[in-house]
Amino acid sequence: KLVESIVRILMFIAGILGNNWLAIASLPRKKSEIRTNEILLINLAVSNLITNYLVDIPVTMEDFAGQWLLGLTFCGIFRFSADLSETSSLFTTIIICVFWHQKLVGSLKRGGAPVQLDNLRLLGCLLAGSWMLSVVLSMPRLFFVSLEVTNESLEHCVDVFPN
Repeated sequence: KLVESIVRILMFIAGILGNNWLAIASLPRKKSEIRTNEILLINLAVSNLITNYLVDIPVTMEDFAGQWLLGLTFCGIFRFSADLSETSSLFTTIIICVFWHQKLVGSLKRGGAPVQLDNLRLLGCLLAGSWMLSVVLSMPRLFFVSLEVTNESLEHCVDVFPN
């Protein structure tokens, strides 16, 4: 259990440092320099930072305390954040794969011409849609949670979906 907690802390620190660094390094210096790949990397870093801040910290606290300390409200936020970050990260990764496929395959076929996802408006719409879909898919996790009491003092955040 101690080894798992130490590895979780090291992964948390690496995630915080790496994702913050990626987001800051990908920020364009001038408005005219905004590129699709930078927007996609910033979006992916934000998805991962949600996991780092709202999922990894509470789980690490639970590991060391041996119980859930943050209450029922944050239990729902914790579960929602976990789903939201995973789903948005997945959708962003799919968009990145489509973008690079267009760049590598489609651009070669058209002699280096710009691809559809180079259009920042289209990319913005896709990312906004992916975040909205992620929120909708994660919403049940806000409401169907409970604190499971294993004895008089230990509580754990668990899912309670009706059957």
